[in-house]
Amino acid sequence: MEHIISQDGPVWQGARRGYGQLMRLAGSMLRIGAIGFGGGNALIPVIEAEVVQRGQLVTKRDYEEDVIAACITPGALPVEIAAGIGQRLGGFPGMLLAAAMMALPGALLTVLILSVLTGEQGAALQGIRYVSLGLGAFIVSLLLAYVLKTLAATQQAGARTFRAMCLVMLAVFLLSSEKNLYALLGWQMVPLFNLSVLSVLGLSFFLIAFLGKGCSRSNIVLSGGLALLFLLSGSHMASFSSPAVHEAVGILMAVLGLRAVFRSFQLGGQTGGIRHFLQAAGRESVVWLAFTALLSLPALLLIPQSVSYLGQGFLSSLLSFGGGDAYLTIADGLFVQGGTVTAADFYGQLVPVANALPGSILCKILTGIGYLAGFRLGGVSWGLLWSLAGFAVSVAASGLIFGLVARLLRTFHDVPVFRQISLWVRPIISGLLLNVALSMVRTNIETGSSLLLPSGFVFLLTMGLAAICLYAIHYRRLPLALPMLLAAVSGLGVALIGVPGSM
Repeated sequence: MEHIISQDGPVWQGARRGYGQLMRLAGSMLRIGAIGFGGGNALIPVIEAEVVQRGQLVTKRDYEEDVIAACITPGALPVEIAAGIGQRLGGFPGMLLAAAMMALPGALLTVLILSVLTGEQGAALQGIRYVSLGLGAFIVSLLLAYVLKTLAATQQAGARTFRAMCLVMLAVFLLSSEKNLYALLGWQMVPLFNLSVLSVLGLSFFLIAFLGKGCSRSNIVLSGGLALLFLLSGSHMASFSSPAVHEAVGILMAVLGLRAVFRSFQLGGQTGGIRHFLQAAGRESVVWLAFTALLSLPALLLIPQSVSYLGQGFLSSLLSFGGGDAYLTIADGLFVQGGTVTAADFYGQLVPVANALPGSILCKILTGIGYLAGFRLGGVSWGLLWSLAGFAVSVAASGLIFGLVARLLRTFHDVPVFRQISLWVRPIISGLLLNVALSMVRTNIETGSSLLLPSGFVFLLTMGLAAICLYAIHYRRLPLALPMLLAAVSGLGVALIGVPGSM
């Protein structure tokens, strides 16, 4: 018994190591959440640098499995990835802790600004926007560093595979970036394909699953023909556009892809793991629902409309495919048009605040809606209770949906189709991240316009800072904190020194 209760015993030492690991994980998620400008996809390389390379908390393969699951499920992507990492390290407690810490900085700052800043709100937001110019450039450098690492890694796979992966990366970038490219070039053109991130990922995973069973000539012709028909029928070319055909082809590709996945399960000999998967997924779902109920309990007891708000919040998370901009549309339909918040509060206060702060748009918006709606019903105290409930449901809904897909990948990670997905996921994600980098440059230019800064100056500032940070991160291997601090100070310095033509 003595070695069990002794502070030097193996049980105590194991518990202490586990506790220390969870605290390191919580600190890492808080840091990432505090610098999380640029949306969910932009944080993929940031989280990898923190938990795989720097902290060595999870392996690269485990991390990429969680990225795959997060990319193909609705919800707040950085919160989902954090939940996956936390579950690997600390079970359910680690899952809850990591997800909550990732979402906390942005959600907390949103509520603080909405509740505290009144007459000084404009000045405070202006300062945040100047800092965001520098941090936006810093995020661009992280995205480019991820792409460079992907290129270096794929070169080791051989010349033929390297060329194929570069083509995949380029195709994904071109299909997803039309809108941002046209905006940056000043072209008043309607995107030809205008594919959502979900559509690009769905098309990519269909091709991987279908061709994974064998790249015969017939399979290549069939899959290529379906992919081309999907693109053309969903395009803005009048001669080919057909929503009905586009939807039918999408359904057919989904059926063929799922059929290929099932056959891959049979080849992998792992169909017997389904019962285990269902049991584990059920327990995890109960944990997320308990987390929501616990944080929402004060609101449920005191505010009669809380059940309706929580239901709408969960539904909005289920529908949140396509990133932050898409979620704003969903939130408008459910909460603004539904009368939970006014359009003036939503677009005049919440959206500008959320866009200027780090963190997931979904978590910030849902938490902010809770505060605004609760404040209108019963003052600050009700606003805080509903914001806590909104925070809980935004984290839990994202984690619950992600957990089902992530556990599926973990249970059947040796299935051939999943091995193929793991092989191709980095070039696909890199193509998407190049588009996110363009989006960050565009966002910086729009932020500069709101500050009356010349577009050319903001573009040069963004690219110059991004180049400096990229050199520091990728070539000099400096800690991320140094280039991040430089970028933030540089953005604030623009406000201090003034820019000709900005007045």
